[in-house]
Amino acid sequence: MESKMNCRRTLVHLVSAALLGCFAATIAWAADDQFDPLKQVTETFPKSIGLKNKGKLLEFCPDNTCHGFSASDNISVATLKDFAYLYVYFFSDYYALPEWRSKEDVKNTAERVLSKPEYSGCRKENSRESARCVLLDLSRNGKIKLLFIRYDEGQRNVVHENISEQLSEKSPTPK
Repeated sequence: MESKMNCRRTLVHLVSAALLGCFAATIAWAADDQFDPLKQVTETFPKSIGLKNKGKLLEFCPDNTCHGFSASDNISVATLKDFAYLYVYFFSDYYALPEWRSKEDVKNTAERVLSKPEYSGCRKENSRESARCVLLDLSRNGKIKLLFIRYDEGQRNVVHENISEQLSEKSPTPK
């Protein structure tokens, strides 16, 4: 009789532990939905990020020139922000970024973005290659387009850029 009671207690403890683990994972997942990698950018470059066109256009403008990221209707704002962060962190050539990239919390944010389950197919030999894979995958079939935007004399000038060319093997050289 006592062994049945011990068995039931063990079973109750195991089920409780499993439910607690699932609950904790759900909380972590919900918290990750609130995760915004671009907060790392705006802490160093205030007012440099603009989200326009109902969340379908994101601009990173540390000066009068901008990287633009244009998303199709089936791309979420969270995915667009991931794309922008990975591009700015790994491939942008703005002059002020090397110092920003050297910060530990900025590096950790890049790793956190790359570790998301939806990007698991892009695990490569290093983070830069993983980011290149994610960016190429997200830009495939025009899902996200890369733009160069310049504000000059009150006019907005937009040039569509070739993402594959921008993600070439070269390291970013400052603008």
